[in-house]
Amino acid sequence: MRRSAVLVILILVATSATFTNFAPHSAAAGADSPKTFLLPKFSDQISDRGIAAIFDDSQSVLGYASGLGDKEINSNSDGTQSMNTKVYCKSLNDKACENTKKFTAYAILPPCKLASDQFCIESVYSISNEKKYLGNFVETLPSASPTNFIGDNSLGLPSGSNPSVWEIPEIKNSSGSALYTVIVSTRGEGSRSTPSEAPKFSFNEYATAIYASSLKSGSYSVVTAEGSGNDAVTGDGCAASSETKCAFRESFIMDGTSFGISIRFPTIPSNWFYGRLSKQSINLNANPNGQGVILNVVGEPVTVPVVYGKSPWEKLPAELQKIYSGSFPSVGNNYFENDKNKWNVTHIAASNDFEALNSWLKIVKDTAVTQTTQWYFKASPIGVDPKCNSNKLQVDGLVTSNATAYIPGPPQFNPQSASLEYQVSAPHFTPEGNLFKGTYDLAISADQARCIYGFKGNFPVKASVSIVSENGIEQIASESIGEKDGWLRLGAYNFTFSTPKLRVKLTQEKDPTAPAQSSEPSPSNEAGKVSIKTKKIAKSYQIKCVNGKKSFVQQGANPKCPKGYKLLSRKEIS
Repeated sequence: MRRSAVLVILILVATSATFTNFAPHSAAAGADSPKTFLLPKFSDQISDRGIAAIFDDSQSVLGYASGLGDKEINSNSDGTQSMNTKVYCKSLNDKACENTKKFTAYAILPPCKLASDQFCIESVYSISNEKKYLGNFVETLPSASPTNFIGDNSLGLPSGSNPSVWEIPEIKNSSGSALYTVIVSTRGEGSRSTPSEAPKFSFNEYATAIYASSLKSGSYSVVTAEGSGNDAVTGDGCAASSETKCAFRESFIMDGTSFGISIRFPTIPSNWFYGRLSKQSINLNANPNGQGVILNVVGEPVTVPVVYGKSPWEKLPAELQKIYSGSFPSVGNNYFENDKNKWNVTHIAASNDFEALNSWLKIVKDTAVTQTTQWYFKASPIGVDPKCNSNKLQVDGLVTSNATAYIPGPPQFNPQSASLEYQVSAPHFTPEGNLFKGTYDLAISADQARCIYGFKGNFPVKASVSIVSENGIEQIASESIGEKDGWLRLGAYNFTFSTPKLRVKLTQEKDPTAPAQSSEPSPSNEAGKVSIKTKKIAKSYQIKCVNGKKSFVQQGANPKCPKGYKLLSRKEIS
């Protein structure tokens, strides 16, 4: 059965606090300037008890060092870090690991040096005014680490290096510097039955980030494979550091400039990716030398609101006490202090910690502490629909958003509503009281779209995007691009987080060889024909609401006044 037109509702579930303070915030709002948010150093706040939380996933790829270790010695059975003396290998031939049967590996990939290199960064670049500017590799920070290791491409094991600093002379960041710190990392495991066998490795976590940077001199801690040295990240604001140098995280200039990276892999790392980009493009091609593949991703950075709060344990709401009574990623004294009233802890939240974020938003009055500019993407181990996952040399999709919290993976197809569903959450207000505006970008291969929606043949697929609030008020999405070069690219911009639905209408052009269809509606699809049902266009209205000297104008199918406003007029506009 051929379907000619399918209406899909992509639901953005807004889970932040109820929007009630529109007028006061707007009246006092000023300009927002993105910046790096720094936590107080743990060593400086020993007596400052309480539970804090930071929702800033710009730090999600920071605070790690390369290491190839013995899993059975370095980790407990529950996955937590062992208190034993750690064992790390310089290579698989290192005598320190000659009896190791189970390996853990975390590798920060180096720049490529030879044409035959794999698991490496081939290039970093920028595109401004349609002109491409290549970056130049400067150095790694630190220059070497005790747990760096040499990999083995034949076994699928990358080499573990350090973050790399690149210069794009023509493209400056907020500090006036032209430096950018790049981290491409992967995490996996390996095993063998006996020490004499070659281990087999598998990697299912990949992350790539570019940080606008400037170099600062001073005394800095260095992140280790055991997890120490994080004050350089959280307190000093370094994207990477040595004992004497810090690549400080600056802001991108948000002028439409795109940044890109090309990475070599021995095999396709994933079919789906997600992250912090806008107006992105992604492609995967075979390496011209016949060895492996090259993944290329380019897109504009986005501005993301950061949420931070702190409270004594006894004043935390019950839902947060429940969360923090279990295990959670953190820095602080909770690893050795059992009395929660004496805790001095910071929860380093993940991108999908919706429950915790929603509780903290009530505490911080639904307002971001700052906004950061971000550029990163990660590989997703899952796809939209298992039956549609590609088994060939192909990327199926990349989904990105600037929300504080979002699902770390692709949108999921709901067959009952014939919709892709994607959850996001963010504060309604910026630090200056402005209404935060969201972005959503989805690049999906046309083959993947045809499979998910049951489209037949290779006839072009098109898409359009609009946004509808819970009050039925429609906002226009900035743009939607149809099928081009085998890809569908959808974009929605400038929506607020009181908006729960983003509507995507996908259509496929009719088979030109099919018999002409009747103008009368058909109760069912016949072979070679397409049944089309018409839909009455809903009327649209414009209302004007007042609250003292303040006024509010909105339009839609069923517009309503915000809380505290009174309806002054209502008229039909279509």
